[in-house]
Amino acid sequence: MIPAFWPSYFFPPQYEADWHVHLHGAAMFSWVALLVAQAWLVRRHRPWHRKLGKVSFVVVPLIVVSTLLLAHHRMRGGLNADLVYFFYVQLALVALLATSYVLAIANRRTPAVHARYMVCTALAIVDPIVARLLFTWFAIDWPQAQVVTFALVDGVLLLLMARDIANRFPRPVFPRMLALFLVAQAPTFFVYDTAGWKSFVAAFAALPLP
Repeated sequence: MIPAFWPSYFFPPQYEADWHVHLHGAAMFSWVALLVAQAWLVRRHRPWHRKLGKVSFVVVPLIVVSTLLLAHHRMRGGLNADLVYFFYVQLALVALLATSYVLAIANRRTPAVHARYMVCTALAIVDPIVARLLFTWFAIDWPQAQVVTFALVDGVLLLLMARDIANRFPRPVFPRMLALFLVAQAPTFFVYDTAGWKSFVAAFAALPLP
């Protein structure tokens, strides 16, 4: 995340002053820090793992809200092809993260299942990180960047699925999530150019959001 966001957020030519950007950045970095901390605590101090986990009840809704508000804020200057395209990517990824999180919480009393769904929340934020690295360092833009990031995520899910099969894990968590990721990913490459999607984005942009 550090090299991905270094030129655009940590050390840009001109620092962002708008609160939408900082709210979203704080929410996303908090989630990554929470994932790392929880993975460490679950092996060493489970009571603290459970206590810290309650912070997610605030962080995840904040991610959803801040993503929508930031997307809307960027549309105020007018719509263009980039905004129309990436709004679908943003909605799809935040929906995948939220769905994975809800399923993880619903299965919190089954640690092995809970952990697998939490892994999927991390996979939902691979694209924003890797796509920026591809663009910044290799000049790979959309939609080619999403071909790479989606293939990476789906490949990881396939490897995790194979690992569960080899270990005879009875719950098909990763096959289900792979199917869900594929369903969310596929429209990325054609929906942005449809009249219906453009109308939807225009209607969203016209909402009186802060």
